[in-house]
Order: sequence, then C-alpha cells, then structure tokens
Amino acid sequence: MGKSRVRGLVAAQLLLLCASLALCQDPTGILEGVVTDSSGARVPNAVITATNVATGLKSSQTITSTGEFRFSYLPVGGYSLHIVARGFDPVDATDIRIDLNRVVNLPFSLRIAGKTESVDVSAIAATTDVGSTLGNVVNTQELLELPLNGRNLTQLGLLQPGVAPLTFGLLQAGGITRANQGYAVNGQPPESNNYLLDGVTNVDSVNGGFALRTPPDAVTEFRILTSNAPAEYGETSGATTSVVTRSGTNEFHGDLYDFLRNNAMDARNFFAAATEPLHQNQFGATLGGPIRHNRDFFFVYYEGQRSREGETRTAIVPTAAERQGNFSGLTGPNGTPVPLINEFTGEPFSYNGVIGLIPPYILSPIALKAESLLPLPNIGPSLYSSTQMFTNNYDQGGFRLDHYFRNNDQLFARYATSSLHQLDPLPINGSGVPGFPVTNYVTTNSATISYVHLYSPTLVQTARIAFFRNVFLEGSAITHSPASSLGFSYSPTLSSEMGDPYLIINGYTDIGNPITGPQNTYQNDYRGYYSLAWTRGGHNYKFGADLDSQQINVLLGIATNGFFVFAPFPASDAFASFLLGQPVVFFQGGGDFNRGLRKWIAAGYAQDEWRINSRLTLSYGLRYEINTPYTDIRNRLNA
Repeated sequence: MGKSRVRGLVAAQLLLLCASLALCQDPTGILEGVVTDSSGARVPNAVITATNVATGLKSSQTITSTGEFRFSYLPVGGYSLHIVARGFDPVDATDIRIDLNRVVNLPFSLRIAGKTESVDVSAIAATTDVGSTLGNVVNTQELLELPLNGRNLTQLGLLQPGVAPLTFGLLQAGGITRANQGYAVNGQPPESNNYLLDGVTNVDSVNGGFALRTPPDAVTEFRILTSNAPAEYGETSGATTSVVTRSGTNEFHGDLYDFLRNNAMDARNFFAAATEPLHQNQFGATLGGPIRHNRDFFFVYYEGQRSREGETRTAIVPTAAERQGNFSGLTGPNGTPVPLINEFTGEPFSYNGVIGLIPPYILSPIALKAESLLPLPNIGPSLYSSTQMFTNNYDQGGFRLDHYFRNNDQLFARYATSSLHQLDPLPINGSGVPGFPVTNYVTTNSATISYVHLYSPTLVQTARIAFFRNVFLEGSAITHSPASSLGFSYSPTLSSEMGDPYLIINGYTDIGNPITGPQNTYQNDYRGYYSLAWTRGGHNYKFGADLDSQQINVLLGIATNGFFVFAPFPASDAFASFLLGQPVVFFQGGGDFNRGLRKWIAAGYAQDEWRINSRLTLSYGLRYEINTPYTDIRNRLNA
C-alpha cells in the first residue's frame, strides 16, 4: 500500500472519529468459491468478474494460486459471474443472489478449451450459505407477494424460528410506536432488539421498536439475525433486524397502488347496535431508474394511509337514582341489601323516610357538577355502550441516490421521513366513557451518507455518517376545560394541558384526562461508523469503530390537572364517597416536567471469519463498547 493510500486511510479515520458519530453495519454480503478443472485440481490465476445485473456495477479479481476467490463487499442484489482462464472455456454464471450479511459459497468446474465458446451456468441451486450467523433473509419478491396486514413488513419476522409476537401487556407499555412493530426473539424482551435501516440504527429509544416502518415496495431485503451475530453488531444483546432500501437500476421501474379495506364483510360487535365502521385506504407510488447509465441511480417512494375505525366499548356508570344520591337499591355480591353508612353517625343514611338516600344538602356541589362527565346508562341499569371513531393519518416518503465511481468506489445518500397523526377518543385503558379525546403525533426523519472505497478487491474501507430525529407527542388533550369550571380551587400545573381531573371511582369506569400526559419526546441521534475489511487467504478480517451521540428532550406531565381516588369507605359505595366529596387519595404533580437527557456510545471491534476448509468456518471477534448512562443537562436525575 502506497504512502498516499495510508495517508488517505488515516485521514478518513481521524475525520470520522472527530465527527459526532452510532452503531451501524454494512448492508452487504460475501461471495466466495473455488475454481477447479474436470479432474478436481485447482485452477490458479483465472480472472473472475462479478456484475450486478441491476446497476451494471463490475468487480474483478484474479483467482489465487490455490484457485480460490472471494468478493468481500458486494451490495445485496442479483449478480452474474464471468470466469476466464487460459486453456479453458469461459464460464458465465447467472441467477446468483447476494443476501444481507450472508456468505455465499459457489464452486466452479472449468472445461478444457474446445469448440464451445462459453459455458452458461445457473447458480441458484449451487449456492450455499456458509456463514455462522443465524437468521433468514426475506427478499424483494417475498416482500411484495406475501400477505401483510396493513403492509407492515415487521410481521415477516414472525416467519423465523425463535421469533414470537409481543404480549398484550408489552404492546400497551410501548405506546403507539410499538404496536404491531415489535417482537421477542429467543425469549428476550423487545428492548434487547436492535433495528437497522441501511446499516444505521432505526430505533425509538423511548418506546422501543422500529421508528421508520419503510413500505415493502421500497425495501430490497429484510433480515433478522437471531443469534451468533458478528462483533460489528453491538449495543444490544438480542436480535438485530436489518432492512435495506431499494436503489435504482439501469431500467426505469415504478409502482402505483391503493389498498382498500372497509366493514362491508365484518361481523357486528355483540354490544354494538350495528357493524362498527371501518374505512382504511393505503396508497402510494415508487419510481426508480438511472440518471447516468451504470453510474448514477435514483429511487423515490411515497405511501399514505387514511384510517377511520369504530370501536365499541362499554362502561360501568351509576344509575339514574344513584346520581341523585339514592342508594336504597345497593346490594352486595350475593344480592343482599347493603346499607349506606354515614361515618359521622355510624347509622345508615336516611332522608324523608327512605333508607339509603343521602340528604341533598350534604352532597358536594363539585361532585354534582363533575358527575355530568359520566353518561347515563343505555344498557340495563348501570351499563353504557358507545361506538367511537379512531382516526389515523400516516404519510411517509423518501429517496435514495447511488453513485458508482470508475474505480468501483460507491457512494449513496438516503433520506426518509414519516408523519403520524392519531385522534384517540378513548385514551384511558379499559375506559368506555367518551369526552376526553387526545391526539398523538409522531414525526421521524432519517438521513445517511455512505462511502465505500476499494483499495483492492481484498481491502475495502467503509465510512458512514447519519442523523436521526424522532419527535413523539403523545396524549395531548383536545378539551381544555379548567378544573375551576367544576368548582375546584386549584390550578393546573401545566397550563398548556389544562383539562378535567382524573377520577378513579372504585367499581365504576375511570373518567377524566389521562393521569400521564402529555408525553413529549424529542430524540436526536448523531451517528458515525468506520470499518476496514481485509481478505487474506482463508481469513476475512474486519476492524471498525462506532460513535453515537444521543439527545432526548422529554416533557412528561404527571397528574397536572389533579388525580382523585374514591373508595367504598367510609360509605359502602365509591360513588357515594364521590358525591360526599370524600376522596381517599388526591395528588397533583408539580415542578418542572422537562428533562434534557444525554448519552454517548463508543465502540471498537475486530473480527475474523476463517475458512479453514470447505466444511469448516471459524468465526471469532472482540468488541469493546462504552455505553454511558443518561445524564441530565441540569443534573436533576437521581435513583
């Protein structure tokens, strides 16, 4: 290696180490094999050329004296091979598929030169994955042809052994970003998984799961590395899901689609008077092609979703008589009458000779106003049922530009963005009482630039920088009636989220604005990655470093409008305690709800895949990673 190359390599290393750099991996594969003659003897010094059939990218090398070849850095896609050796007929092999993070072994046998000009071989059946990493690859054809509910490509992960969907509790804990996106692998929690898009992290660090859910039409490969991942994969102990976006080719290609789903064939919910409405449209378009033949390519995509879905819920509400303070019909679990006890006298409440009727002059005026938040029953004496409309508007798009230099260096830039707006009329889990709708907004932006330099067919350098931003605004109240409108004397501790207090009335459905909210997070990641891959003999060495600067600014409101709990004591019914204005718990969050969290992740690694013989490959490596805990910019975190 010349001095100029060494200086260039050192400069690239210093540039990346001085930049704000995260954990990224190369979205490529390896092609190797042995060339022999008809007797099985190795054929040295043949020239072999691998050509990407979509882009025309060519990579050539001279086979070693032992008849072996290895292309250690090939972008995923379809390839053809051309082999020329003195004294032998040329060989042309087609239908070679290079998959993400896979080592493909393809042996060739050459014929003595004769009348045949060339030998054509289809390599589909001959390829063998000899890598040690476990995990299946889903290619473009499978992505487009397999049925996916909502066109959510993460469902493809469930096709692999050891991958299971999340339980209902884990889905609820993750919020709207984890729903239909996460899964558990080999028994580990979803927080142990890592998600990559074009080799850079694509994770919502607050809620977990994919941040950008690229549509299947814009993806060329999807793979989950379930175990035995090389040392270049770090940060988490679980599986790594890697998605590679499509690039343009030498031919223009595009798609235009619209998927429609409605309630025409749906069954009626048992508690609903009619079939719940459902109107879902998922539409989009893609376009890719050449800017300059064999040199520059583009690919753009857009997808939108409009969903209006009705959901029927039931709620336990007080009877019309109980709303007036009349609990004369109060019974226990076994149906026997239960007296409503006055805590001051120790005797049952009684008024105008009616036992169980609370005198109206001792009812709380605040409670009489607040009970208007509860609807009257419409099923039996104490059940209320309604169908509420959930609204979901989702848009995403992006573009990718690829450039191939004449010396086979590669440069690509990719930008992707998405925007989600949800209207949730029933934000409280288990509550069927309308009147407290909230909105959820999620906006994600991801950009990356990657440069690959080939010093030689056996020495490849990769540099990549990326920026990622995820804005998640969850649980913003729409109705802003102050607590003072009900007669309370306190003020909200977060004026922008002024609303009704949260009321838990034991035995009845909770009402009010959610106790946790709003939850606003602003995540910024500045990432960088450098690697050097070197093939020597049967060894495939790789050295690299990662650096990630992460910022998470959080606004988390807790009971900013007040939080009340009413229990069935001292009276025998919690709603009676509510009417009497006797809570057992009152809490209102205060102080500064803002936090500015910062952390760094820095790592270095070295690894080797040693092909000992045709039947044995030894993979080993070492990774050292520094993952700092979160710190607050104003030093306000404690354990």
